[in-house]
Amino acid sequence: MSLKYEILKRMVRLAGIKRMWTGKSTDELLENRRRHNAENSIPELSDEAFDICRTEVQGFPVLKLIHKNRATRANLFIIGGGMITAPRPSAVKKALKFARETGLDVFVPYYPLCTDYPLTKAYEMIHETYRTMLRDYAADRISILGTSSGGNLALGMVPYINAGHQDTPMPGYIMAISPGTCVATEEEWQKMQELDKKDVAIPAQYMKTAVDIMRHGDDSVPDYMIWLQNGNFADCPHVTFIYGTDETLYACAPSFEAAMKRYGVHYDMIAGEGMFHCYPVFPIVKEAREGWNMMVKLMKGDWGTCSGTR
Repeated sequence: MSLKYEILKRMVRLAGIKRMWTGKSTDELLENRRRHNAENSIPELSDEAFDICRTEVQGFPVLKLIHKNRATRANLFIIGGGMITAPRPSAVKKALKFARETGLDVFVPYYPLCTDYPLTKAYEMIHETYRTMLRDYAADRISILGTSSGGNLALGMVPYINAGHQDTPMPGYIMAISPGTCVATEEEWQKMQELDKKDVAIPAQYMKTAVDIMRHGDDSVPDYMIWLQNGNFADCPHVTFIYGTDETLYACAPSFEAAMKRYGVHYDMIAGEGMFHCYPVFPIVKEAREGWNMMVKLMKGDWGTCSGTR
């Protein structure tokens, strides 16, 4: 690892980002996030190569980044935030960089958060956003990328479609970067606690607190939305998982691998050695820039020829 990377990790640890997710009651944490989200805003983006506009899906904003030179493929870019933090302007600006470098039209949903709704509301809105994309792009020309809790929503579209929405065709490709799922077994919990010593961003304890947060008082939230590794992945397209080996959520990677094998899904499991949570979308050191470049290359590739596991 580079010296710059080690300095970055030390700075993040000293900044106490993990403490944001712990040390408060669930109600205090949600109220803190509501205040934070109220101060957030959708950035005004401009790029001469794009038509950039907003639309609404089920009353929630979706930012559309559309190439003026018509693209034939599109990406649903789902930004994470523990299901309780709205997309930050810096993350949305990164989506524009992603659109520019991949050549994909990009849709960024501001999905309903678990500060105010059960997780089912976010799934409904993401599904409907995907269906609006199907009006202009063939299903096999649409990819879904999600980071952290956004990775839950991206990968979770498959069991969601399988659970009563079979009239919706599967997308062509899914990339789940550090997908946020709760621990389903004691083995996962023990591994997550071990990784907690290395993780500078996401505490293991939050992935227990998140169960109540995602339900938001609604016990009818389907289990697969919370424990996604137990979902029905029949007919799932090719999936690329990307983790850092030094993040708590990496504890669930073996369970996702088992699920992919159980349903015969072609997948890649990429683990950045010594890397942090969602490292490809924070390309501020050499190691993370390599992750960004890999992510872009995969998204630019021929999804239809992707096969095999690793």
